[in-house]
Amino acid sequence: MQSKGSNVRLSGMVIRSRISTLFLSMFATCASLYVAGRLWQDSQNRVYLANELDRLTGQGRSVISVDDSWKILECREQQKKLSGLEMELAAARQEGFVSKHLSETNKKTKRPLVVIGILTGFGRRSNRDAIRKAWMGTGVTLKKMEEKSIIVRFVIGRSSNRGDGLDRSIDSENKQTNDIFILENHVEAPEELPNKTKLFFAHAADNWDADFYAKVNDDVYVNVDALQNTLAAHLDKPRVYMGCMKSGEVFSERGHKWYEPDWWKFGDGKSDHLISNTPLSYFRHASGEMFVISQALAKFVSINRSFLRAYAHDDISVGSWFIGVDVNHVDERKFCCSSWSSELYVRVYDLVFEDSIVYSSGIDKSIAHWMVLYQ
Repeated sequence: MQSKGSNVRLSGMVIRSRISTLFLSMFATCASLYVAGRLWQDSQNRVYLANELDRLTGQGRSVISVDDSWKILECREQQKKLSGLEMELAAARQEGFVSKHLSETNKKTKRPLVVIGILTGFGRRSNRDAIRKAWMGTGVTLKKMEEKSIIVRFVIGRSSNRGDGLDRSIDSENKQTNDIFILENHVEAPEELPNKTKLFFAHAADNWDADFYAKVNDDVYVNVDALQNTLAAHLDKPRVYMGCMKSGEVFSERGHKWYEPDWWKFGDGKSDHLISNTPLSYFRHASGEMFVISQALAKFVSINRSFLRAYAHDDISVGSWFIGVDVNHVDERKFCCSSWSSELYVRVYDLVFEDSIVYSSGIDKSIAHWMVLYQ
């Protein structure tokens, strides 16, 4: 009896063992299929990411790992978010919404009203000296102007032959005057003026926390007191783009002084323009002698400097950057320049230094006479 019972129990154990083995085998098979599927999906993701990176970077076959690929994509998303937050912060500052800490900091360090960048070039020392004597000042005089919340600097890039006599001359001049803002990564060339203007606004916004940033040519005299009063009246307006607004003709003839290589973007076509005898026109923009943008717009230029399109002229380029942005275009006629005439000293004096802000003299003409008049 015991032997028979033992045989029955042994037979039951064998059956249960076979069932357990069968279940384990089925589980192992399912697990293997699941792992294989995930590995296949992962390999597909690798191929997709590699192809996407190749397409975005244009560098051919990618050797970046999947982890690095995800990091790159995440960094891009974070960069977009950061750019958006910086824009919102700049706009908030412009509209007066600042933190308590920033408010306390501003009380300790007076915030500049405007940073004026006088765009100059090699071989223009006489122009710079004339401006220093006329309205900008040097040394203590320049320091007093900064105490009045107005910062003025000449702006210049580097020579194409870096370190040559042109660069050394500017470095030597700057050691004497300490009033030149050198764009180290910009190469001086007439056709690069739009990019130079863009870099000035970008670097000025990065270096000075001012309310406004102004670009001025180095043949323009500025009535600083009039400029200060005019800008103070616009402190409550966000995203200000101020200047002598105009809309000039687009010249499509190669070799013309104001030739615009991208003329076709401003009309239906060259043939239609010639047949209809109706000149192509630029959009409304501030004249290039001098224009001002507020801090939010300067931050906008700084953040997007790599993507902002430059046309043949700097005033057109700046105007184009703000076409699709919610900007307050301020047509300030005091920014409009008068033309020089040696017979009109008195009339020019009345117009420029009492009513207007800027005056384009061409500086090379009768600097001494103008200086006596100014004093």
